[in-house]
Amino acid sequence: MYLLLDVGNSRVKAVSYSLGQYIPLATITADSVKNQPWQAVYVASVAAEEKIDLLQQQLGLTHLPWHRLKSEASAFSVTNSYHAPEKLGVDRWLAMQGAVSLYANTELLIVDAGTALTLDWLNQAQQHEGGWIIPGVRLQQEAVINNTAKVLSKPGEANVLQLGTDTLSCVENGALAAVCGAIRLAWQLKPAKHLILTGGDAAKLTAYLTDLPIYHDPLLIFRGVARYINS
Repeated sequence: MYLLLDVGNSRVKAVSYSLGQYIPLATITADSVKNQPWQAVYVASVAAEEKIDLLQQQLGLTHLPWHRLKSEASAFSVTNSYHAPEKLGVDRWLAMQGAVSLYANTELLIVDAGTALTLDWLNQAQQHEGGWIIPGVRLQQEAVINNTAKVLSKPGEANVLQLGTDTLSCVENGALAAVCGAIRLAWQLKPAKHLILTGGDAAKLTAYLTDLPIYHDPLLIFRGVARYINS
């Protein structure tokens, strides 16, 4: 049994993985992971290395092998488009690997809706053709709030995409509309056979993109991690 960690900018997500089965862990603390028959820990992280070192100590798992995954020029038939492949965020790399594990040899648009919204295209030969990175919903809200003198509020949650009738609801709905619009424009610019959506805002966004062939998979990055375990 393996502990898989996705260490993002705002939170840490974890699953236990064994024989093709993924079990999400609601909490990731020393108490929640102790006394488990872990063989190793596999880490996908866009955070600083120091954060991983600290997490290793906090979880009390220093006795286990820790595999910190990195983006590569190519692996498992997926080819990276970056001239410096290690500069591609490992979360994007693993999301592509996870997408190919679900849909091999077909055109894919992979969207990870987290702190940042990342969009990546894979062609039928599983070559990365490039992508976009834009601020996610909450980051866009914070940009307006922190850089506009008279917008005195906190980032919120727009649960219904509608016209705002006060400044806060205008900011909330505007950010949500911008992210939905970016995904629609990406699909219009270069459609694919499948649009795979993951990340913390994925469930919310899916409700506003019902006309697109979306497959929502919250485990996508972990599926990419598992390819390294099973290789």
